[in-house]
Amino acid sequence: MSQTPSTGNRPQQRILALVDESHLLSAARSLNKSIDWIAVREYLLDEGEGAENVGEIVVYVGLPPIFVPEFQELRARKLRFVHWLRIHGFLVITKDGVPSGDNHYKADVDLLMAVDAMDLVNQIRPDTVVLLTGDPDFAHLGISLRRRGIRVEVATIEQSIGGELRACASAILDLKPLLARFDVLRLEGKGDQPGGRPEGSPRPLSPDGMDAE
Repeated sequence: MSQTPSTGNRPQQRILALVDESHLLSAARSLNKSIDWIAVREYLLDEGEGAENVGEIVVYVGLPPIFVPEFQELRARKLRFVHWLRIHGFLVITKDGVPSGDNHYKADVDLLMAVDAMDLVNQIRPDTVVLLTGDPDFAHLGISLRRRGIRVEVATIEQSIGGELRACASAILDLKPLLARFDVLRLEGKGDQPGGRPEGSPRPLSPDGMDAE
């Protein structure tokens, strides 16, 4: 039986989950937790024992800048992490970032997520769309999807969600109980494998280092 917190035991349906990787990373770090990506997928797509749902999960990842020497080691780690996600069945969309100063970079994926949401909805025709984000700019997208008869669930740490994003959702999936089950965060460079995966672990932990803003 699945040990992940329940998403409400949705009846059989098609589920599309769109994940802002940087938001999930920030949420996990706020609790000093690593990320078990397989458990996240199971939770968002409600893939527990006996579930008959059909789902797709799309992860949006901002990459460190290309051709900028100080970011190349981090970029290589991030690309190995992206490769891990892909070979484990995740659909991954990446965007190259630009330097923003002080060893940080900016790689906003919001527009990619919004455009993809409407395109994928037309192709997959899901019953439910899960938006893993904390960005209030997605409120209009949520309302637009609901107008088309699609259930919209926002996945984030519930206590941090703003009123505008909360109001657009059919339901909120609180990530805190899920993240609380995960291992304590291990910093990259202290025995971790590429993508932040410790030796012998079947899952990647969150990549660390210079962060996207």
